[in-house]
Amino acid sequence: MTTEERLPLGQVLSYALPASAMSLILISVAIYLPNFYTDELGVSAGMLSWVFLAGRVWDAVTDPLMGHVSDGTRSRWGRRRPYFALAAFPIWIVFYLIWSPSPDLSTNGTFVHLLVCYILLYSFWTVFSIPYVSLGMELTPNYHERTRIFGFRQAFMLVGTAVGMLAPFAFTQLLGDKAAGYSLMALIFGGVSTALICITFVRVRERSLQTHGEGFSFFVGLRATLSNNAFVVLLLVYLTSYVGGSFIAPLSIFMAKYVIKEEWAMQPVMLAYLLGSMLSIPIWLKLSHRFGKNRAFSLGMIVGTIGYAASTTYHEGTWIRWVVLAVVVGAANGCTMTLGPAIAADAIDSDELETGKRREGAFMGIWSFADKAAVGLAVFIGMQGLEYIGYEPNVEQTEEVISGMKFLYCVLPALLQFVALLIFQRFPITPELHERIRAQLSARREPPG
Repeated sequence: MTTEERLPLGQVLSYALPASAMSLILISVAIYLPNFYTDELGVSAGMLSWVFLAGRVWDAVTDPLMGHVSDGTRSRWGRRRPYFALAAFPIWIVFYLIWSPSPDLSTNGTFVHLLVCYILLYSFWTVFSIPYVSLGMELTPNYHERTRIFGFRQAFMLVGTAVGMLAPFAFTQLLGDKAAGYSLMALIFGGVSTALICITFVRVRERSLQTHGEGFSFFVGLRATLSNNAFVVLLLVYLTSYVGGSFIAPLSIFMAKYVIKEEWAMQPVMLAYLLGSMLSIPIWLKLSHRFGKNRAFSLGMIVGTIGYAASTTYHEGTWIRWVVLAVVVGAANGCTMTLGPAIAADAIDSDELETGKRREGAFMGIWSFADKAAVGLAVFIGMQGLEYIGYEPNVEQTEEVISGMKFLYCVLPALLQFVALLIFQRFPITPELHERIRAQLSARREPPG
């Protein structure tokens, strides 16, 4: 690895910082927002599910479009960083509003408030996140250095996840009221997120590239992106695996309250999940260096399948078992979130070899949509599933409802992890092939003679 390819630690850390903001905002919305709007504000689980589905339909348009716009941007600040500044403050404002609906609203009014704020929050998040993730792909062309960058990013994401999991509950306990606690939490941590995004805008510099994303129209570029076999395979793997893992966020509160029947246990379970994710990162990085990213990624999905399958044994009082298995599925998530983007960057190199253009934004627009679609689908399926099995809030649940919750939380994620593992066996880019791709790209850039 050349000195040019090895990024200074300060640059890596400055790039990774906003990942904590991304995770803090998204995980708090995924975990606490559904229960807040159903049990506290009276919006039905079925109505709530349509909000999350509408958000994903909107993302299907805005995420790829934002990637195309970012790829074609030319400015004194680069083609990614201007959007950091554009999105930073609106994210703060809308994050506060989504947690602060007026108590005078009717149920339908509350639903409309949630729908509008949710769409706006994810719209501004798209403006930031697509260029942000694309920038990470561009910081170095090196196979293993990319893994290092995304390893640091995943570590910061886990810090944000910890805050997003624990802070909302802590604020409600501090103020003695859920509505007031969530509102104060959003005001404070929305501001922190904005500050972190601004730090990255100021500190990180974009790498000068000889090939750019201009030249393709939006639809031609979209077609070229989706014709990249390696990327499509990886996208299907990531979406399938991440949908399975995303049931944890919206359903953990329901599992704690109605299956384990120890609501307090959710906090140590979330900490165990984070601990498993964080401690696993250096292990996945080491396995990746030794055996290659593909084999390490496959192993992560095997671990996830086993962890979720074992979770079917949960019943009243088994909170210790829940904590232990949370470490296992957390480790599987650490693998997905660390190695997935690093492998995607290799697929983008193969696209550059074919098209002669660097189009990280186009690829990450679709990748980001898959990321958010996974969470949205998990919430939609989870909330629709709860309504289908006969869930009623704040009452003792029947055995049929308990069994349905365990299917949604344990069986379905295990099946999806296994399916993702099978799909990934068709991923074509090995370390050896990637080395040849990089050699051809380097030779193409060398001046003749």
